[in-house]
Amino acid sequence: MSVTIYNTAPLPSNEPARNQAVYASGLLENSDDTALNRLSVLAKDLFRADWAGITLIYDDVQCVIASSGGRLGHHHRARSMSAYAILKPAEVFCLLDAKQDDRFGANPFVRVGLIRFFVAAPVIDAQGYALGTLCVSSSLPRHTIDPEALAKLQNLAARVVHTPTA
Repeated sequence: MSVTIYNTAPLPSNEPARNQAVYASGLLENSDDTALNRLSVLAKDLFRADWAGITLIYDDVQCVIASSGGRLGHHHRARSMSAYAILKPAEVFCLLDAKQDDRFGANPFVRVGLIRFFVAAPVIDAQGYALGTLCVSSSLPRHTIDPEALAKLQNLAARVVHTPTA
């Protein structure tokens, strides 16, 4: 019998200051905000995906504060694919087929077939801290990705910290 262990993302080198930035951002108080939910829908439509959301990563939590439809709330950071995306704030994190990636094959969401395609653009504050992501997922893998779509996702993610909330 073969056992595959899911490896959680390492912590960013600036984790204490990054955590403080998440709390200071005020975004934790904007859960289910109409304007932020709209950004999620735009991201979902951009990739013709099943779901998109805005996550904040702090302490041992991934908090989904906005969604294109689906569950909001707190989840274990250990299961978070977005926790990998915040490690390189200048880059869009992209998995065409998470099931084929050794880091994610045993992830609970991948294992049950909810996520095969995953893309996440870090949400970055004015000081350069990656607070979380604007992420998109689909149960179907992709074979290619449009670089223009990745750039558009990055632009949408940049709007998260500048979007007036209701």
